[in-house]
Amino acid sequence: MSSKKHVVFIVPDGVGIKNYLYSDVLKHVGEFAKITIWSPLPESAFAEVEALHPIELHYKALKLHSESILTRLFRESASYARLCYNAKTTQNDTILLNWRRPKGNFKLGLLYRVSETIGRWAKLKYSRILNLENRSKKHWSSSIIASYKTDLKDLEVDSIFITHQRVPGLMPICIAAKQLNIKTTTAIFSWDNLPKARLCVSTDVYILWSEWMKNDMDLFYPEIDNTQLKTVGTPQFEFYKQDNRITDRASFAKNHGLNPELKWVCFSGDDEYTSPYDPTYLNDVAEAISTLEEPVQLIFRRCPVDFTSRYDSVLEKYKDIIVSIDPIWYTASKAWVGYFSKLEDVDLQVNLAKHCEGVINLGSTMALDFATFNKPCLYLNYDTIKDENWSTNFIYKFHHFKSMKGLDAVGWLNSKSEIKDSIKAVLDKNVTVGSDRELWLEKLVCCPLEDSSKELANTLH
Repeated sequence: MSSKKHVVFIVPDGVGIKNYLYSDVLKHVGEFAKITIWSPLPESAFAEVEALHPIELHYKALKLHSESILTRLFRESASYARLCYNAKTTQNDTILLNWRRPKGNFKLGLLYRVSETIGRWAKLKYSRILNLENRSKKHWSSSIIASYKTDLKDLEVDSIFITHQRVPGLMPICIAAKQLNIKTTTAIFSWDNLPKARLCVSTDVYILWSEWMKNDMDLFYPEIDNTQLKTVGTPQFEFYKQDNRITDRASFAKNHGLNPELKWVCFSGDDEYTSPYDPTYLNDVAEAISTLEEPVQLIFRRCPVDFTSRYDSVLEKYKDIIVSIDPIWYTASKAWVGYFSKLEDVDLQVNLAKHCEGVINLGSTMALDFATFNKPCLYLNYDTIKDENWSTNFIYKFHHFKSMKGLDAVGWLNSKSEIKDSIKAVLDKNVTVGSDRELWLEKLVCCPLEDSSKELANTLH
């Protein structure tokens, strides 16, 4: 009988496939443990993962259960209270923008209104917030918890890794695991998640990107003991340190209809909610490039979950300048949770950062991706029209951008008229744009980047 441990990776949606399963985490865990992927996604979704790693992977279908009314009521009430509490703690009202009432569903809208009423009472004392969260947990059906306990016993699990913390339906698994004394670990999905009250599971260990994120955890979740916090980085950036992923410039150009003799600049799009005026920004950037003395190609990479037609007119207008290279994602699912990056897209993103002179976007983590190759980012920082519900003035007040304080992390496009000269500065390597970009990356992500997978795997023993 094998003496190896059994580690179960719970992958609730496509996000975890790119960030963890394509990385070397599985390779390192496979050295000391049997691995099972437990997921609501079909087994076929992990075909590339299995082909990539020379280890045996097992699969089990996961059925996620809906919350009861009371479970969700207490959870949403606590979330609203946390947002209010966090906004007051940080003196930053943009945190409240993360509370959005659902539209078109009367019953759900009513639940949110009641949650707000309870949350306004709870925000006055932190102990009340914790009480609401505990009550939410207690209202999970005992039969659901019992069914997960049966699953965990059948699997003979030693350790569980949840690829991100944002899925409420995973809470009963955490409860079941705790009752069975099975170690649970989850990763915090992104640099901006902690102020948003999106910690939807309770685990024994929390995987963090950096000391910056640890400080955020201490600030927003002081009840979680420091011994539960492990700063190991995040494997999604290790791809940029793997030379075998890089295609030579001439071949990359041929594969994507680019001119290898010209310099390339990347415009990375956001989703429609984050940046509703993105097509206008793309138009402004293309217009500025069209007036440069030096011909430049603008590579447009849309947000992987935004395949709307909203950019079409701009792409047609500037077809001699813009080359659209779409993300290579599986998008057959009707819900975004079923979207996930194909392995080929990992290489595509690495080569964009390697071969482009820089990247332009609205507050995206693509700035960090490009910083891995010491390439600059220009952040769009002006409004195209007056909209009382949306402004870049909101965006850059978000808490996670405080990480830039004291650093020249990016270049700022404060008006349309600044785009041309800023791009010229990016092209002229003698002019420094965002000189502290590598320091900013090191502040947000533990370095060396290529150690993240091994460090994460060590926490799952």
